[in-house]
Amino acid sequence: MEAEEIFKIIFGITASIGAIGAFILFIIKLSSEKIAEALQKKYTLKLDKELEKYKTNLDNKTYISKTKFDAEFEIYRALSADFCSAVRDISILIPIFGNVPVGLEERKKYDVEVYNKAVESISKAQSTLYGNIPFISDELAERYSEILKLCNRQLSAFSRRWSASFMGSYEEKSNLEHDVYDRTNIINDKFKEIGSLVRDYLSTLDVIE
Repeated sequence: MEAEEIFKIIFGITASIGAIGAFILFIIKLSSEKIAEALQKKYTLKLDKELEKYKTNLDNKTYISKTKFDAEFEIYRALSADFCSAVRDISILIPIFGNVPVGLEERKKYDVEVYNKAVESISKAQSTLYGNIPFISDELAERYSEILKLCNRQLSAFSRRWSASFMGSYEEKSNLEHDVYDRTNIINDKFKEIGSLVRDYLSTLDVIE
């Protein structure tokens, strides 16, 4: 039943009541119009907010071809994998907590193994970064480079035990300063920060089919 028909029925009922009925009818009509106007404003406001939100999302997006997106994704995937290995091996080389062999000869053998593995993974991470620097942002390139610098400082601190110019026994040379162990924490934190930045960047990209 249409609103106009309903209004006619109400009018027919209230007409028999006289002036009071007419007044009641006027109040009903006025209230209905006010309610409808309020609902319309509320709906319009909500629609405007949703539209503004949608426009903001569009403004924050960068539209690229699927080929370019896949290429960038592969770059950051390779960087993430190689730097993860480098950070892991540095954390094993100079752990915040951990056990190492007690015997001197076993300790020396273990140190050489973990050192060589760390050198290899850091070298790979460096090659991946330098090979892709033209294709990533300056900020991310700088952050990855900073991790490499910190990792190389850890290698230098660890390898001093083989330096003839550094006086002391092997056990004495194995005792590193507190800031060297703290640096392991810093490296891990910086790698986590880069992961968040990369995720945020990739979320701004959208593919044009």
